[in-house]
Amino acid sequence: MTPGLVGLLVLLAGVLPPPRAVSRRALRMAERGADAGGGGAAAAAVADAAAALGLLAAVLRGGGGTVESLEAVARVEPGPAGRELAVVAAAHRWGAAPEQAWQHVGSGWSAAAAAWHAAHAAGAAPAALLEEAARRMIDVESRRVEAAVHRAGVLLVLPLGLCFLPGFVATTVAPVVLLLLGDGLA
Repeated sequence: MTPGLVGLLVLLAGVLPPPRAVSRRALRMAERGADAGGGGAAAAAVADAAAALGLLAAVLRGGGGTVESLEAVARVEPGPAGRELAVVAAAHRWGAAPEQAWQHVGSGWSAAAAAWHAAHAAGAAPAALLEEAARRMIDVESRRVEAAVHRAGVLLVLPLGLCFLPGFVATTVAPVVLLLLGDGLA
């Protein structure tokens, strides 16, 4: 494990208070790791992100503070969703505004970022908005998958037609044309 990664993990765990210079550098390293796929870091799948938002809403409804709830869900959520929420929590801890904190994660979190920003701007609890954002994320993803399935169906018909068309012509059209030509010549 590299010293930078150890430092980031220590900072994310909350063991040490983050000095400004170290925290900004750690945030940039975490962003680069998430963008480049470094160390197995990949963008969270929509289902994982939606599940993490549901869990976050539950923790918030249970009375957790916003940053503490982000950190709690980040600790228990395996995979990219937890890592991305940890980056958002760390950005909040380091003094980033809510709309800036969510810019450090992938665009798949845009519904969550909008809900978080709206709740913060209105001074309201974000739990209900996060649950709605999770539902929207799943709806958008299911429509995207459905459209991809329909497109795949259309694209599969083209090669299938190209494979069967010569056989159809050879076994059906050609004999009828030959029969008609033979009758016309006789």
